[in-house]
Amino acid sequence: MRNVLTISGLKGGTGKSVTALNLSASLALYGKKVLLVDCDPQARASQWRKLDSKENDHDLAQVLAARIGVPDAVSGTDIDGLDILPAGFGLFSISRKLTRRIDNEKLLRLIIDEIKHDYDIVILDAPSSCGYLSIAALTAADWLAAVVIPDEDWVSDFHSLIRIVRYIRQSHNTPLGIAGILFNRCNSEKQMQNGAVPEVFEKIRPLIYKTMIPDDEMLDKKPPSLGPLSLYDIKAQASQAYLGIAREIICAFNLK
Repeated sequence: MRNVLTISGLKGGTGKSVTALNLSASLALYGKKVLLVDCDPQARASQWRKLDSKENDHDLAQVLAARIGVPDAVSGTDIDGLDILPAGFGLFSISRKLTRRIDNEKLLRLIIDEIKHDYDIVILDAPSSCGYLSIAALTAADWLAAVVIPDEDWVSDFHSLIRIVRYIRQSHNTPLGIAGILFNRCNSEKQMQNGAVPEVFEKIRPLIYKTMIPDDEMLDKKPPSLGPLSLYDIKAQASQAYLGIAREIICAFNLK
């Protein structure tokens, strides 16, 4: 089975990179072999990785440019079972070249296919936009987890993301499904209903993960560049919430 999950959302500041990093770490803590692919030129999910003898520019941009193979770009981390295919600002330049042909939107999917059997699950951190890298990250996936914050625009943002999913299904004939909606910086269901018409919320509700990521001050104290929160305080509310999301995904994806 192809277990490739993209963490995405159209709005910046919802915590996609933090979620991708902490969710990947939580799955590894449950004994799963995980690859985190950073598809964002800002490289927030990559900054903490353990450096080894590889050159610092061995990253996703070099793989997309066919200068190195995937195994040469993958780095280990301080968490057993968690590897990273890091990003760098070079992604910005290579994406401008690749965007000229629609066929290139499937390039990342072909790259992931090379190493998918080495991992229980592959998680992609997509940038906040409708640009090439976001579309490529979604096209590479079998499942989408949409990260939202409980503001008045989250429903319309999610519906816009669904339109992109339909485009990808039709253009590339890929079975991209909706794994769920993950609420970040949310402390109650009442907050979730912010900006949502009751009838619309009831239709969307089955897609919402049972676990929500609370507005935990530890997330501000420990930015992604310092690594997953579980390395510093596994008992923190947010750490426990990410472990809860990991359990939901293990169950949904039947990860043994």
